[in-house]
Amino acid sequence: MGQTPAARRRARSIAVTVLAVTTSVTGCLGWGHTSADAASLNDEVRVGAFAFTVTSVNIGAPKIGIMTAQGVFVVVQFTVKNIGDTPRSVYCQNQKLKDLSGRSYDDAVNVGSAEELFNINPGKQVRFSCAFDVPKGTLPGTVEIHDSAYSKGVPVTVLERR
Repeated sequence: MGQTPAARRRARSIAVTVLAVTTSVTGCLGWGHTSADAASLNDEVRVGAFAFTVTSVNIGAPKIGIMTAQGVFVVVQFTVKNIGDTPRSVYCQNQKLKDLSGRSYDDAVNVGSAEELFNINPGKQVRFSCAFDVPKGTLPGTVEIHDSAYSKGVPVTVLERR
């Protein structure tokens, strides 16, 4: 019934190896987000008087409408609901894209709208897309969501390096 000390060490070594591989592959010891602040695609995040959801990210569009990228466009689609008591506006220019190397891109333009901002009344929501002009081969890591130009922002992970 009892194992030899060598057998116990071997079993413990195998268990530690399996745990290390699992942690390396999943990034955590359980399911879900690795921290309370982590958000990903289709997760609602609240920033100021807005509830944002990043619904999709399209990588590598060389042209959008009449706009041609210097590199390629990364197009991020949002749903935003005004959860405040007063009308508010949201701008693509307030959003930031960070690639997997940590570089930031914050010169987004609106896609499909000539408007620079989207006005949202209390309780209402809008869908809009922002295009970031990035160098070819750039892989987006996070979209940093801001309700204004000066807010702290909340990161939403769209792609992780494994």
